Amino acid sequence: MKILLPTTCIFYALLAIGCSKPVAVEVKDVCSQPPGTNVAFQGYISLPQRIEMIQLTRNGATQAVGLELFVMTKPDATGDAVRSIFWTSDKGEPNKIKPLPPSYSWNDLMVYTSEGQQVGPGNVIRVTGEVKPDAQFHCAVNVSKIDTP
Repeated sequence: MKILLPTTCIFYALLAIGCSKPVAVEVKDVCSQPPGTNVAFQGYISLPQRIEMIQLTRNGATQAVGLELFVMTKPDATGDAVRSIFWTSDKGEPNKIKPLPPSYSWNDLMVYTSEGQQVGPGNVIRVTGEVKPDAQFHCAVNVSKIDTP
């Protein structure tokens, strides 16, 4: 029992942290939150001219691909912005973004909400995710949930 007690305590501590209610913030205030904070904010996805990709690999195989995009306060890609990592899925999975082709356009942008609803370009979304440090942009948000307000 002594062996299980510390493991159980650690499990419940991690569960409590992982299930914490996100802090609702404005886009301009996301990076003022401490790293590791779960935040929720709303805005519009902007498609930059050059998109950075993240690949998570295990044993040499790609497990997930993320796109580093910006969530902006205005639909015309102006205003305050926060760098956000959206994970891709070509199967329309909830809380994911459709992969973009090499020569993408605004019309290729498609995200899937937590309920599986498709949301195209120019629509406001509500993003939930964890604040991560980012050397170039001060912070980034690892998106875990996408909804419509």
